[in-house]
Amino acid sequence: MRSFQWRIAVPIIVLIVVCMTALGIYLTSSMRNTQLDNLRFHLEQEAKITAEAALLSLLGQSESPDTLAKKLGKEIDSRVTIIAPDGTVLGDSIEAPAIMENHAARPEVKDALATGIGESTRYSVTLTEQMMYVAVTVKNQDAVIGIARVALPVTMVEENVSHVTRIIILATVIITVLAVLAAWIIARTMTRPIRELTKASKGIATGRLGQKITISAKDEIGQLAQAFNEMSTN
Repeated sequence: MRSFQWRIAVPIIVLIVVCMTALGIYLTSSMRNTQLDNLRFHLEQEAKITAEAALLSLLGQSESPDTLAKKLGKEIDSRVTIIAPDGTVLGDSIEAPAIMENHAARPEVKDALATGIGESTRYSVTLTEQMMYVAVTVKNQDAVIGIARVALPVTMVEENVSHVTRIIILATVIITVLAVLAAWIIARTMTRPIRELTKASKGIATGRLGQKITISAKDEIGQLAQAFNEMSTN
């Protein structure tokens, strides 16, 4: 009878675990994409503000691009880089421009020169972590005089996703345990009439005739019990 109980319980448990796993994967992926989109939008706004601030600097009407980049980097807590149209780094909030290689081949810089804005997520050798870069062009009367780039690590996004993943795993384990308990109780309740039929049948087999069972259900098991009672009476 235990085998019959588990043949009822196991499909329910498997279904719940599969559904929870699929839901967890979807929520984790959805959250990661949403947070990356928010980070991208945040960097785009900061890059546009940086481009406006860099205009006068590139025209030689205010502080140098490197001084501006380092000041803005502290204010917005991001890595700020100001780049010439040929890829030469003019200012950076972390490194000295003179020791930085040409950025003309950077994906975000190439896209910015082509369309006005570029974005790229890759590993930074300088900062030794995954970074998201957003670059926009700096224009003076429709002429591109530079590129303003802002970057932030995606570490926070990954940490948030990992946190949610751990919560989902814990929830899945708890729900699985509850599902096993609930499925066992349901299966045992459903098979109780069959256990009673088995017990009564064994009674008849040992010579104790006139066995009767009381089952109020009107389903197939109830019909079986009624047929058994009629058989026992006969």
